[in-house]
Amino acid sequence: MAAALHWLSHCKQPWLLILDNADDIDMDLPACYPSESNGHVIITTRNPNAIEHATVGHLRFRGMEPHEAIDLLLKAAYPDSQQNTQLASPQKWHFAEGIAVELGYLPLALAHAAATVRRNIYTLERYLKYYLGQRKSTLSHSRLRSVDEINIIATWEIPFQKIASRETMEHRDAVDLMHIFAFMHHETIPERIFQRSWETLYESADYLGSYPDILQPVWNEGVQARFRRAIGVLCDHSIIEYEPDRGSCTMHPVIHNWARDRLSDSEQKHWLRCTMTILAHCISPHMEASGRQFRAQLLPHINSCIQLHQSGYKVESDDIRVAAEMEKFAGVYTEQSQWKFARHLQEMVIRARTKILGKQHKDTIRAQRSLGHTLWNLFEIKAAIDVQRKTLDTLRWNRPCMAEWAVWPIWKPVHLSYCLALDDITLTLWLAGERKISKMTGERAVDGLRRRLGPEDPLTLHAMFNLARTYFHLGEEGKSHELLIWVLRLQKRFFGMDHPDTLMTRNELGMLLCASKRRLPAAKRLVENVLQARKRILGEEHAYTLWSVNDLSKVHVEMGYPIEAATMLENIIPIVTRTLGDDHVGMSMTKSNLGKAYYIAERWKEAEAVVRPLLAKVPSDHPDWIHNVYGYAHIQFQLGKIKEAEDHCVEIIEKATRMKRLSLDDPRIVATAELLLRIYDAQGRKDELRSIKARFPGAGKMESEDRFDPYAVRKMSKQLPDPPRAELPTAKPRQDSLSPTEKVGPLPGLVARRTF
Repeated sequence: MAAALHWLSHCKQPWLLILDNADDIDMDLPACYPSESNGHVIITTRNPNAIEHATVGHLRFRGMEPHEAIDLLLKAAYPDSQQNTQLASPQKWHFAEGIAVELGYLPLALAHAAATVRRNIYTLERYLKYYLGQRKSTLSHSRLRSVDEINIIATWEIPFQKIASRETMEHRDAVDLMHIFAFMHHETIPERIFQRSWETLYESADYLGSYPDILQPVWNEGVQARFRRAIGVLCDHSIIEYEPDRGSCTMHPVIHNWARDRLSDSEQKHWLRCTMTILAHCISPHMEASGRQFRAQLLPHINSCIQLHQSGYKVESDDIRVAAEMEKFAGVYTEQSQWKFARHLQEMVIRARTKILGKQHKDTIRAQRSLGHTLWNLFEIKAAIDVQRKTLDTLRWNRPCMAEWAVWPIWKPVHLSYCLALDDITLTLWLAGERKISKMTGERAVDGLRRRLGPEDPLTLHAMFNLARTYFHLGEEGKSHELLIWVLRLQKRFFGMDHPDTLMTRNELGMLLCASKRRLPAAKRLVENVLQARKRILGEEHAYTLWSVNDLSKVHVEMGYPIEAATMLENIIPIVTRTLGDDHVGMSMTKSNLGKAYYIAERWKEAEAVVRPLLAKVPSDHPDWIHNVYGYAHIQFQLGKIKEAEDHCVEIIEKATRMKRLSLDDPRIVATAELLLRIYDAQGRKDELRSIKARFPGAGKMESEDRFDPYAVRKMSKQLPDPPRAELPTAKPRQDSLSPTEKVGPLPGLVARRTF
C-alpha cells in the first residue's frame, strides 16, 4: 500500500483510484489518499459518515426504478436477441414485475434471479411462485447456498458480524433492535412503538427479564439517546435508514428477509414473541380516539407478526398472554374496519380464555361481546345474535353478588354487565329487522344503565342512541328525536365534536330530519359535516365514511338532486367492492340507494338493473325485503311491466298474511296496496279497485313524491299524530350548543327540552 501511494503521488499522468467497499467505520480513509492531487479518488461505502471526505460531491444509491429493474431482469434472463421479441409479453412482464418487487429492485439480487432463469433452473413464473414463496419459510442459516446467493448475503452479514462482535452497549442494543425489526414490516417502523410500550411492558406480569436490555422501564431523554445510538450503529453500516423528522426506521426488503432468515427456529420464535409483546403493549386497552392515527401505523407491523405467527414461526396460542395480545390486535383491526381479520383473532381469544379461565370469566365475556360487534359489522346477523344470546344466558345466572339475586322478577337481572349485553343485542335486533324486540331490550338496557351509572354516563348514552335508532325505524320519531338531542349534547361535552360516537349521533339526527322531510338544509349540513370529519379522521375508504356517503345521497334525493346522489354512489361502488366485498350489507345498502336515485331521476332501466339482484340477497322475513320488492315493483310499473309489478305486490301482501308477522294495517302493506290501486286504475279494473279500497282504507292517500320512500309511506299510511315525548333523565347538563353550521330548531309538533 505504501509503495502504491508513493508511486501515485509522483505520477505525472492523470490517475483514478477506487476504494471499493470501504464499509469499516473505523477505517482511516485519508491515510489511503496519495499526497499529490493529480488524479481522482472514488470511494464506494455503506458508511454514510464517509461523506465528510467528499470534495466534489457524492451520490446515494438506492433500489432501481421499477421499470429499470424489470428491464434489467428480462434482458439478463433472455440475452438471446431472438427471444427479446418476447419481452413485450404482458405475462412475462407481470412475472418479472412480481420478482422485482419481491427483491426490492436490488440489482445484485435481480442479476442472481436472471441467471437462475437463464440457466433454465426456474422459469419466471416458477421462480416467483415457488422459489421466492418458499424461500421465506425454508431458508435457514445452515442451508447450502449458491455462490451468487452467498455474495448477496455477505453484503450485510459481514458488517453485521462486526457489529455483533463489539461489546459496547450501543452495539449490543443494535443487534437486539435488528432482531425486533426483522419481525415487523420493513417500512416505516415508528420510534413511538418503543416509547409507548416500554413502561407498560416493564410493569406487566410477563416481564421476566427475557427481553432486550434496551427496554427500560421509563422512556426519558437518556433512554431515547441510547435508542438512537443503537439506531446510529445500524445506519452507519447502511443496514437501516432512519428519518429523524418522522421518527421512523426503514429497511430494504431483501435486508429484512435476510435478518429474519439468518436466525435459527428457536431464535425466530423468541424474537417473534418479543416483537408481538412490544406491539401489544403500545396499544392502549381503552382504545382512545386520540390514538387512532398511531394505531393505524401499527397495522402493517401487526400484519407481519400475525402472518409469521400463523406460518412456520407459530407460538403457543393457548397462552393467556398471547390471547391478551391477540385481543388488542383484533381491536386495531376492528377500528380500521378490517373485521374479517378481527373475527379470526377474536375467535382464537375466546377459545383460549374459555379453556383456561372458563366461559363465565369477565375477560371471556368481554371477548364474546367484541366478537358480537365484529359479526354485526360483517352483517352475519344470525351468528351475532347467537353469540350475544349465549352471553346474556351466561350473565343471567352469573351475577356479581348475592344482592343481585334479590331483584324481581329474578329472570330480569339489571347488573351492569347484563345491561351492556342487552344494549349489544338491541343493536343487532334492530339490524335484523326485529324492531319490536329491539325496543324491549333497548328500554331495559337504558333503564338498567341509568339506574346503575346515571343518565350522563357514556355507556348509558350509547344505549340511548341505540334505542333512539330503534324508535326511529318503528315510526316513533318524537322519542327518537328527544333521545338524540340528549345524547348529542352530552357527547359533545364529554368527547368533542369529532369523536366516533358523537359523529354517529350527529349523522343519525341528520337522517331523522331527512326522513321527516323537515329541515332538509339542516339535515344536509349535519350529514356533510360528519362525512368530512370521517374522511379526515378515518380515511375515505373506511366503512363508516362510505356509510356517510350513502346517507348524504339520501339527503340529496330528498332535496331533488338525484343525479348528484347517483354520481356519489357510483364513485364509491369500486371502493365498497374492494374494502367490504360484493356480499356485504354495505354494498346492498349502496346499490339500494343508487336504485332509488335512478328511479327519482327517471332512469328506469338503470334502476331495474341495480335493484333486481338485491331481491335475492335480503331474507324474505326482513323488513327491508318488503322495501326492496316494493321499490322494484314501482320500477317495473314505470317500465310498463304491469303484470310483474302486480305479482310482486300480491306476493308482499300474501306473505304478510301467511306469516302473520305484519298486520294488514302495517304502513308497508298499506303502501303496497296503494301501488296496487295505481296498477288496477291504469288497467280500468274497477272490481279490484273496490276490493283493495275496502280491504285497505288507508291506501290512496300518499303524495306522488313520497312513493318509493319507506319513511314517507309509513307516516302517510298511519295518519297518526306525532308520538309523545320520551321520558328523559332529569339531569342538568351545562348549556353548550352545536356548531353554528348545525343549528336546528325542534321539529314542528315535537316537544324538545331545549333548542339548538
